[in-house]
Amino acid sequence: MAGFVRVEGFADGIDPVLVPPVRLLIMAILVDQQWHEFSALHASLRLSPPVLSKQLTTLRTAGYLDTRPSSDGRRSSWRITDHGLDQLSMHLTGWEHLMALASAAVRSARISNQP
Repeated sequence: MAGFVRVEGFADGIDPVLVPPVRLLIMAILVDQQWHEFSALHASLRLSPPVLSKQLTTLRTAGYLDTRPSSDGRRSSWRITDHGLDQLSMHLTGWEHLMALASAAVRSARISNQP
């Protein structure tokens, strides 16, 4: 996958860490700020454990998630941090702005192409 290219004035607020759909879905599941076990995330997303683990680690490294081990030490639980919630909100606002600009461009093109 190509890297995220920031376009000043058009992609403001869009967070490159959250661009991959799998990470956005993880954040959406965790938006309630409750602890979710790895196994529940695995069941919801139907990702292989190594793939899910890599995505969770990326989000934790960015400061967007917290993790804690279970009492038996074999499972982990995850939740979104306040910083992660702020970033998710800013990211979604950035996409809303970009979608509004794109929609306006499409409408304008359709109007100008009418006979």
